[in-house]
Amino acid sequence: MSVPSYKRLTVALGILSLGLLLVSGGLFWNYGWLKVRVAFASDQMEIFDDMRTKALQSEPVEAAGFLEYAVWYYPSGTKQETGSRLDRLVENRRSEVVRDILAHLRAKTAEDLGSVPEPWILKYAKK
Repeated sequence: MSVPSYKRLTVALGILSLGLLLVSGGLFWNYGWLKVRVAFASDQMEIFDDMRTKALQSEPVEAAGFLEYAVWYYPSGTKQETGSRLDRLVENRRSEVVRDILAHLRAKTAEDLGSVPEPWILKYAKK
């Protein structure tokens, strides 16, 4: 191989190395943010589960307070990108918890104010 061929090979390998370095940096950055978003989602779902547990062991006034907290705790788009897979997981868990608390309130109060949480919150939550 001649000297100009080695120079071209060195330049090509340098460009390839720089490209790989940039790609790996981007992947590292994305992985870091993914870990943060997963941690946020995990924390949110844990809070929802805590609200359900506390509400199911409470009287209607307290249960309505826990319902209100679950409904308004970091709504979609605040900690997760709206419509993302993690956002859908978090919002599905929120819906399950709200449904369970509403069923508990129906059983405790013998009333049916519907499947939307706002009437329950307005009627039973402390103001």
